[in-house]
Amino acid sequence: MTGKEENKQQQHVNFPWKRLVAGAVAGTADVWACHPLDRIKTQLQNNPGKSIVGTFGDIVSKGKGFTGGVNALYEGILPMTAEAIFKVGIRYFAFSWFTEQYKTTVYKGETLNKKQQFGANLLGGAFAGTIESFVVVIPCELLKVRHMTQEHNKSFGTVFRDVLREEGFQGLYKGGSATLLRQITNHMIRFPTFYAISDYLKGGDHSVHLPVWQNLSAGAIAGTASTLFNNPLDTIKTRMQKQGQNQTTMQVVRGIYQETGVKGYWAGVIPRILRVAPGQAITWAVVELVMGILEPSSKKH
Repeated sequence: MTGKEENKQQQHVNFPWKRLVAGAVAGTADVWACHPLDRIKTQLQNNPGKSIVGTFGDIVSKGKGFTGGVNALYEGILPMTAEAIFKVGIRYFAFSWFTEQYKTTVYKGETLNKKQQFGANLLGGAFAGTIESFVVVIPCELLKVRHMTQEHNKSFGTVFRDVLREEGFQGLYKGGSATLLRQITNHMIRFPTFYAISDYLKGGDHSVHLPVWQNLSAGAIAGTASTLFNNPLDTIKTRMQKQGQNQTTMQVVRGIYQETGVKGYWAGVIPRILRVAPGQAITWAVVELVMGILEPSSKKH
């Protein structure tokens, strides 16, 4: 096999099941590293007048004993870890499966140029965002928001039962349209951005594994770009999923504007960037690290 043919084959094969494993490991690492920032971000979006420091104080002063103090920042981390294992694993599996099928169907297995590869990654990101939203993200995000914004210290299980009892199964998908659009735009930006940076650093050689710091940097850039673009969707989603919220999407959109103007749509954007950028840095770095272990024959940069 010639070098050109070998590179073509390397570009074509995406190892979906390996990506599933790598994504599950990466999702776990992301949650345990960044859960406190997620708590602060969610609280800020529901109380836009609060400062980051004030919100931090509110969280750590909540509860007593083990559930109080700094430990409160990690409240609900176990269910969020379970969500991340499924969510991120499904995301990378779905992306790899779709891009593999897309390349095979549309390009008949031919080597893609940069423009074609970017398009495949764009569509793959949209597909991954759609699948993870319906399977995991929408119901889990609703439960997370309800759990983090409740007045009482109810467990995740109790919050889940309350939603089913009061709103039925469909209640788990409240605010689903905003969540779906957020996830689709997230990954339509993150996958192409990361792989564009990665491809540049690899010099077009897809068999190369980059150093961890380069994957961390590329992941952080991809995460920041997606956050700046779609924070309004995240804010709308959070408002719609708050308990007692019975407004339509457009009513929530108008309500945010009437309360705080255009800037209201970017409520919590700083803590969200502080959450997403390192989270995506860790996720991508761990995915590539695990793939390097699962594909030991690949070259290191």
